[in-house]
Amino acid sequence: MPESTDRLTPLVIGAHGTRDPDGVVQCRALVGLVAAQLPGVHVGLGFVELVEPGIAVALGEALSHVGQVDPELPEAVVVPLLLNTGGHIQRDIPGAVEEGRDGHRVSCAGPLLPDPRVRAVLERRIAEALAPAGGDAWRAQDTSVIVVGRGALVTDANANHYRLSREVWEEMDLAQALPAFIQVNRPSVPESLTMAAASGATRIIVAANFLFRGRLHTWLGEQVTAWCQSHPGVEVRIADVLGATDEIAAVVVDRYREQLGSVGAGEGAPVYLSGLRLAGRRVIVVGAGHVAERRIPRLLDAGARVRVIAPSAGIAVARMARRGAVDWQQRAAKPEDVDGAWFVLAAANDPQVNEQIAEAAEARHVFCVRSDKATEGSAYTPATEQAGGLTVAVVGDRDPRRSIRVRDELLHALQG
Repeated sequence: MPESTDRLTPLVIGAHGTRDPDGVVQCRALVGLVAAQLPGVHVGLGFVELVEPGIAVALGEALSHVGQVDPELPEAVVVPLLLNTGGHIQRDIPGAVEEGRDGHRVSCAGPLLPDPRVRAVLERRIAEALAPAGGDAWRAQDTSVIVVGRGALVTDANANHYRLSREVWEEMDLAQALPAFIQVNRPSVPESLTMAAASGATRIIVAANFLFRGRLHTWLGEQVTAWCQSHPGVEVRIADVLGATDEIAAVVVDRYREQLGSVGAGEGAPVYLSGLRLAGRRVIVVGAGHVAERRIPRLLDAGARVRVIAPSAGIAVARMARRGAVDWQQRAAKPEDVDGAWFVLAAANDPQVNEQIAEAAEARHVFCVRSDKATEGSAYTPATEQAGGLTVAVVGDRDPRRSIRVRDELLHALQG
């Protein structure tokens, strides 16, 4: 994908729209972050409803900036600023695109989830609520979280929200994480709060998986306040919305570039496949959560000398440290920790820590996998399994479920 195409192909971001002025400000701030990552690209903003301009109008404006592009590529790209599929992505945005394209080739991207960078922002908002500035810090293991989604008439969107809640639970080592919906579907927020309290929870964080402030977030606060009035023995905190972040802006940028055939879309992962012989060699793992728990056993199977650096650890990593399988340094990671390593896994809950470690590894010519932002590392982790004396590994285009499915199909063929 030539760099010049990025400059010539305009992007229109299709947002939902809200009557909340703060929400509109947050939305425009995110668009600014996207534009900063796409120098030379016209980045427009249109809304499904409630705010002007509409998507069709924004698309018409964007198409006036079209230059000479490859005839096989779209003349404009629309990226929905929506987390999950639903009626807006299936009907409203395609309808607006058809209205505004005026015979031009326009490509529409999919929703932002299940990109792990979005989940990382949600987990950061939960972590901020666990330890608020000037307030008492709660231990994750003693805290229940209600993960609130918008609710949709599309089954896949609701199923994805259940999956998201489970991933947050395991990755953050919480007492529990229960899904809830603010509208359309059940369980409602009060119902999930009641379920958490019935299980013995006395400290609950309500985390809205909403991009920006708006009517839904206001309703959420009202419902939580009403529920708390009849449950005085339970403390409840509400986490902030996802907001304008560099991570979410990067997801939007990738959705745009995928429509232009870059970021490996349709061409496989942009990597050179190789097998690392790590026996007796130092490997650094930053972070000791769910990702580390899954990856460390593979590193140990390869004979690596694994050093884990994290202020706290989940049950599995702590158990490995107690039996001497890994060297756990119970502290924050530093760039100099990369010195002498052959391979690095940056899997901290904090993206800034992962960025710092990845940059340190890059400077020292040490290959590094970033669990939260794969393209910012120098290596990918494949979906791997062993059978019949063979190791099968699949490296995909950052859709881990697809890689796992292909891996399992290959194993089935080998074993058949």
